[in-house]
Amino acid sequence: MFTGIVEETGTVRAIRPSPEGRHLEVQADRVARDLRPGHSLAVNGCCLTATRILDHATVRFDLLGETWDTTNFRFLSAGDLVNLERPLAADGRLGGHIVTGHVAGTAKVTRWSREGRDHCLEV
Repeated sequence: MFTGIVEETGTVRAIRPSPEGRHLEVQADRVARDLRPGHSLAVNGCCLTATRILDHATVRFDLLGETWDTTNFRFLSAGDLVNLERPLAADGRLGGHIVTGHVAGTAKVTRWSREGRDHCLEV
């Protein structure tokens, strides 16, 4: 479970083909400190499992076809920024709301406008 509160903006280092799909590599200076293979991390709101820690701050995720097809990852390239969030600790402060991190699909933005101090987003 996640809170929906982004902890860090990471940088896409690479997206490479793999036998099962693709490898997504993200530099995550802060959230990668205590991340280990098998741990979950929300990347742009999608729950992914870290499969490898390449150095102290670069994390590899394996993306299967369904993940690639139903997220915005297929539009990313090296150098792009992604939102990162660690899962909620069972004894931690919520500070947001519970989000599962499982993506059902994508939508087209039909309107993005400023309304006073707020923004309106229609999908």
